[in-house]
Parts: sequence; C-alpha cells; structure tokens
Amino acid sequence: MSTTASMPTAGPSTLPGDRPRVWRAFLVVWVLLSALCASWAIATPIGASPDEPAHIVKAASVARGQFIGTPSKDGHRVTVPAYVARTQLDTCFAFHQERPAECGLAPLTDPGALTTSYTTAGLYNPVYYLLVGWPTLLLHDTSGIYAMRIVSGIVTSLFAALAFSILWGMRRRAIPLLGFAVAVTPMLLFLGGSVNPNGIEATATLAVFVGIIAAVLDPDRSRLLSRAMIVLAGGAVAVNTRGLSPLWVLLAILIPFVLVPWRQVVALLRRPPVIAAAAGVVLATIAALAWTVGTNSLYNAVENPDQTPQSFLGVGTNPLSGFFITLVRTTEYSHGLIGIFGWLDTPAPPEVFFIWSALVGILLAAALVLLRSRMLVFAWVLFGAFILLPPIVQAAYITGGGIIWQGRYNMPLFLCLLVGLSVVLGRRIRVERAPAIWRRFGWLVVIVLAFGQVYAFENTLRRYSVTPIGSLKQFLFGTPAWAPPGGNLLGLLVLTAVVVVAGWLVLRSIDRVARVDARLAPTEEPAAV
Repeated sequence: MSTTASMPTAGPSTLPGDRPRVWRAFLVVWVLLSALCASWAIATPIGASPDEPAHIVKAASVARGQFIGTPSKDGHRVTVPAYVARTQLDTCFAFHQERPAECGLAPLTDPGALTTSYTTAGLYNPVYYLLVGWPTLLLHDTSGIYAMRIVSGIVTSLFAALAFSILWGMRRRAIPLLGFAVAVTPMLLFLGGSVNPNGIEATATLAVFVGIIAAVLDPDRSRLLSRAMIVLAGGAVAVNTRGLSPLWVLLAILIPFVLVPWRQVVALLRRPPVIAAAAGVVLATIAALAWTVGTNSLYNAVENPDQTPQSFLGVGTNPLSGFFITLVRTTEYSHGLIGIFGWLDTPAPPEVFFIWSALVGILLAAALVLLRSRMLVFAWVLFGAFILLPPIVQAAYITGGGIIWQGRYNMPLFLCLLVGLSVVLGRRIRVERAPAIWRRFGWLVVIVLAFGQVYAFENTLRRYSVTPIGSLKQFLFGTPAWAPPGGNLLGLLVLTAVVVVAGWLVLRSIDRVARVDARLAPTEEPAAV
C-alpha cells in the first residue's frame, strides 16, 4: 500500500465521452431533488416548519417592496395578504404531538385582501425572500404559500445539483457520488421545501466548497471557468441568506486550500476566472455585511428587546459556559441535521437516526484511518470546524441573547464535511480493484438511505394527519383530521417513486463511474488501494 496519493496538476478530469453527460447529470439531479423538496412542501402543513409564519410574512412583504417594516413589540409591522397573515394562527399543533394539523379556523371571506401583520424576521437580509416571495403576487390564497415552498425547493435543489455536476466531472468520483447521497438527509429536503433560508444557505455553500475543492484537486483549465461561475453564483447567494452565512462561505473557500502547497494556491489565484469569481463573492459579502451591520439584525433582539416578542433562556450566562453547553450537546444538535421536523418537535424515527449516524461514522472512521499527509490535515480541519464553530458562535451570543443555537444552523458545514471527506477518500480508495465488494456496498447504502427517506416522510406525515398513535388504515384510506392536497396515499406514493428512481440512478452511476475510473487508472500516478 502506498502512503501517498496523487495530486494531478494537469489533464482532463473525465474521459472525452463524459463531457456531455455532466449537464445531463445536473439536470436529472435538479429535477429529482426538486421533486423531493416539492413532496415535502405539499405534505407539510402550512406553518409547520421552524419560524415559517415569520418567514412567509417576510417573503410576502419583501415581494411588495417592504424590506423591513415598522418596528413594534410584536415584531416588524408590514402589510400582506390576509391568507399570509393568517399563518400566524395556523400553529395550534406545534409542540402538541397529540393534535393533528387542523386548527378549525373559519375560512377567510377574502384571502387576498391586504392586512397588517407582524414578523420577527423583519431585519433579515431580503435576498432569499425576493427569490421566493413573488408567487404571492400572482396567487391569492394558500396556493401562494405552497408555491413559495416549491420555488424555495427548486432553488435549493439548483445549487445542490450544481455541486453534484462538479463532482460528476472530477476524477475518482464513485465515492464522492455516494457521499453526496448520504449528505441529502430528510432534514435538508424538509428545509428546502419550507419557506426558510436554511436550505438554500446550505446547498449554495456546498456549491462554493465543491467548486473550490475541484479547482484545487483537478486543475483542468477547460473546466475552470464553469467552476468559477458556480462558486460566484453560490457564494453571492449564500452570503446573503442569513447573518452567519459569510462565516460558512469563508470556511468553504479556505479549507480546501489545505490540500495543496501554497505555491499551487498562488498559481490558482492568478487565473482570470478565479480572480473574477473572488471579486464577485467579495462584493456580495460586502453587501451582506453592510445589511447585517446597518440593520443590526444579529443583535437587535439583544439591544432592543421591545422590538420582538422572542426571548431565550440563558441570558446573562458567561461565554465559557455557553461554549461548553453547546459542545456537550453536539450529538443532540446533530439530530437536527438528519430529521427534527415541524417546530423541532417532530423527530424522525430512531431507525432513521441510526442509518445516517452509522454511515457518517463509517465515513469519519475511514477518513481518520486511511488518509495521509495533507488529506488528513484537511479532514481534521473540516471536522474541527464542524464541531467547534457552533460552541464558539453560541459563546459569543449567550450573555446578551441566551441559548439560540439549533442543529440545522450547522447544515452548511455538515454538507461540506460529508462531501469533502468522500472526495479525498475517493483519491485513496481504488474501488475498481474490488468491483464486487463495491457493488454490494453501494446497494446496501442506497437501500438503507431510500428506506430512511421514505420512513422519515411517512412518519412525519402520519403525525400531522392522524397523530403518532392514529390508525394506519385511517391514515392511508380513511378520512383523517388533516391531509395534504391530493391526500396522504398519493403524497407517499409520489415521494416513494422519486426515491426509488433516484436510488436506481445512483446505483447505475457509481457502477459506471467505477468502470470509468478503471480506464483512467493507468494514466494516473500510483495511489493507495
């Protein structure tokens, strides 16, 4: 076994016949992920994701030119359609597992009429809300909310598909493709199908990270321009989604450079596409920071508590305690990366957590055992950022604002961790030398992931329809207290069908790219088996 892995400095990333398939792979993944996010968007009751009513009101108000609104003790006052304002009342089931998602509210006589409402997201950066809020200008009932969710899912899936297309164009991509499948957790699809900036923030950051790591490990000049454009688009959107987003994007840009010597970094930074992408991301970051500082969106609730109804436990706690409180709850917070749905009150079944925990554990163990030199340093830096950044952020905020951290906030680094480790492991492990073992392992991973996706969806839908102790017969064939548009059975069948198709395509892809890697292997320098 060799202790070093090759770092190619030139040459094509793929065989010539693979180039057209990059765009085909991008489109297929975009469609499939959009369909999965749309399934969650339709099957989730209105207002049944974290702080969604505030985000819905914010999006509708931004679409009408109200970027902030008027401060008040109930949040920022804005003018939105009545059906949008009504979402503040559609949360009677939140934190009550025994209640289905039916609040018994009387129908609105004029759902499209403009009225006054309030949002605790009034100071948030408006870019995400401009992207998803426009359907409320065209639709004048609750279909406008479902449309916003679907648009959010499409944009979330767009950046995930762009990241996938970069992986597809790299050398030794069999393991990275499987790692990407593991990174697409039910929680990511749920957030993507909600009016919530978390999903887009995570996948746009991933697109930046994958674009940088591809430019570093596969310096194919013919692909550098397209990768730079993806980094520019992902970075410009990601830094403008949430207040902490510039931090995640900065890490996504810097960490991949650990993999190569400094002289190679300098050479890469001198290329015009890289310079243009860097300039664009810097300008977008300046705009994002200007908004955050100008509105004081991160600390406004601390300095002006009379402008928000929200309050959090732990105010006055010293930063060191905040650091350790968050650090020791790392595993608990990590559940929010896999599947804590609703208002963080509807966890996925234990089997779902076991599946993802086992696969992530295998990936981490393989990285720490098999990687060497710069690749091992890269793995530790990536893992260290994932573990330590949440406690550091909470430590900086706890004294004035209390304990505000949630597991889903770390989704950008979670995606970068899984995909990044799978990329470097793909450089160390020669799957083409054990095709039978690789094929069986791929089948096992894809089958358990497909089961986890369907089970998490079914369990969440059943909780809102008939509650966790409700009848399965009533859930699928009866008249439940609540059901999504089209009914429970149709929603479950659609998601299952999309998951099966996606799983089949993943298996075909990893098997095919293993054969392509075998054809490329003789042209590469020796790497570890």
